[in-house]
Amino acid sequence: MTSHSTRTSRGLRFGVLASVVGGLLLLSGCSGGAPADPGAASPTSAESASPSATPTPTPTPSAVYKPADASGPAQNVPVPVLPEVAKTETKEGAEAFTKYWFSVLSYAYETGDTAALSQLSKPECTFCQGLVDDIEAAWAEGKWISGGQIEIPAATAKPSTDGSTQVILQVLQKELVIHNQDGSPYQDKTAATNAGSVAMVKFANAEWVVSDLGLIR
Repeated sequence: MTSHSTRTSRGLRFGVLASVVGGLLLLSGCSGGAPADPGAASPTSAESASPSATPTPTPTPSAVYKPADASGPAQNVPVPVLPEVAKTETKEGAEAFTKYWFSVLSYAYETGDTAALSQLSKPECTFCQGLVDDIEAAWAEGKWISGGQIEIPAATAKPSTDGSTQVILQVLQKELVIHNQDGSPYQDKTAATNAGSVAMVKFANAEWVVSDLGLIR
């Protein structure tokens, strides 16, 4: 097994604990010509009265999602979409945004792409930045992550005294494995988790952002 830094192992494991915390519809219509003139119709008018054939659009095959395993990284991972309600400065908006943030975290685990995660987190959220750093380290030098997907069964928001909103979450995260380039485990697997987390979110410039994140102990 390849040696690794203590920080990466601890950071990813802590990240997991903290986390325990479409198709395009194509409509085709038929077009038909106007009915023939009941009067003496010439061959030309009869032809114009015949319905014209309209090609039926062929749906473009959508890429199929394939989870990561020892043979390689995940493929065609669905990109999280921000719900409309998450754009509102409301209790429901804070809850929807925080769920979205964790879906972006899950996406980062599966793809190694941490750009959106960083953008949705304030620089002073050291825990958020720690997750970004650890995910990037886990994907460095040809490594990849299998598992680690996150689900949020419950999220409850309430105003905080400093003007931000506190969101309490139950977060489920699947077993996580870091793989070397040859598919072998880079370190011991991290067990699946089911625990609680608290996120502090703020609404500024017409959007939410995570300002702090931690475990519920």
